[in-house]
Amino acid sequence: MDLLAAFGIFLLCVFGCMVKGLSLFWALLAGFFCFFAVGVRRGTPAGPLLKMAWSGMATALKVLRVLLLLGLLTGLWRAGGTVAFFVWMGVRLITPQTFVLVAFLLASVFSLAFGSCFGVVGTAGVILMTIARSGGANLVVTAGAIMSGIYFGERLSPASSSAALVSAVAGVDQRAFQMRMWRDTPVPFLATLALYGGLSVLCPIQQVDAQIMSALEEGFSLTWPAILPAAALLLLPWLKVSALASIAVSCVLAAGCALFVQRLPLGEVLHACTLGYRPVLPELTELMSGGGLISMVGVCLIVVLSCAYSGMFNGTGLLAPVTSRVGALAERAGLFGAHVAVSFGCCALFCNQTVGIVMSGQLLGEEYRRRALPPMELAANIGNSVVNLAGLVPWAIACTVPLTTMEIGVSILPLSFYLYLLPLWCWFRAGRMKDLPKTC
Repeated sequence: MDLLAAFGIFLLCVFGCMVKGLSLFWALLAGFFCFFAVGVRRGTPAGPLLKMAWSGMATALKVLRVLLLLGLLTGLWRAGGTVAFFVWMGVRLITPQTFVLVAFLLASVFSLAFGSCFGVVGTAGVILMTIARSGGANLVVTAGAIMSGIYFGERLSPASSSAALVSAVAGVDQRAFQMRMWRDTPVPFLATLALYGGLSVLCPIQQVDAQIMSALEEGFSLTWPAILPAAALLLLPWLKVSALASIAVSCVLAAGCALFVQRLPLGEVLHACTLGYRPVLPELTELMSGGGLISMVGVCLIVVLSCAYSGMFNGTGLLAPVTSRVGALAERAGLFGAHVAVSFGCCALFCNQTVGIVMSGQLLGEEYRRRALPPMELAANIGNSVVNLAGLVPWAIACTVPLTTMEIGVSILPLSFYLYLLPLWCWFRAGRMKDLPKTC
């Protein structure tokens, strides 16, 4: 009963944060104290409990370096004109019968570069929805295509915090993990591409507002050096350069673009690194502002607390009854089927993709060890399940933030094809494997 009470208080705090528009960090913090109290009540002294929480936080420390660099990256890419260049080029490719397809592809390219669905929807997503509204396009179809695209790089981009966290939770190399993710991607991606290609013809845009193009051309020097930061980030991992080093190189190149291509003063570049980029033109303020170290503070706190939960649950065995039930589920539905169920359950309860990733490893990790499966199998199944499925839980922030940013409702979720075609494809493949236990 004490554990159920702790969960009840935590869920009330989650509901309160959502109603008040507060960060879920505060709900996670309240939940941490509740579960800490349950651990003490069940006989574990406070000192060992804190050590358990700290051991979990040690996993987060590996991810925090990447997150802080991502904060720099998102600010510098804006200041250096990299984001503006890709949007400018993408908008130029739009024709009435290709708008939905271009929206998906442009969001996918941004996601592969940025590695953050929130960062992509706040830049390319906002611009594409503005074009859709001014041009008379079908807003539900357009938003569905954007929603699919912004999640494309969550598993694949070297700059993805989700990929870094999955790698840390499973104890595998991030580059090797992402190479594995590429193996599972082509079929669902091509299927999604075909669906949006058909919808582009069926739901054409009427016109494209030229004011966005004019504002981008006036506010930035849109020349080829602006693509160098993105090119470095996408190519270096294929040359066996670590994700951390690739992001650092991209940051240096973006800073060079900001200073020598966009001709920004050093003070403005430093401001973009720390507090985020703010364009001079008012027309671009809403579209291009953001990034910087400050943008990652909330994410870092959530990651640290989520990993602290994992360490405390693992050390005290509070989740042992749940773990045994999940093991039984894995026997009936296969490992990947269990991951799907755990993904929806964790994201529905905790409203957070980060917690879903950590808890998936916590609840199912023992099942992989019992079956003597390598950690990469655990990483692959987490990456192919919770990372995308979190975007289909209407009240989880992985869904609500993009929907709020695009000013659209949950009606777009059935048209967000990639979010569920990837897990369905992996589940289908898992069911056909004969020589190993059911993994993706």
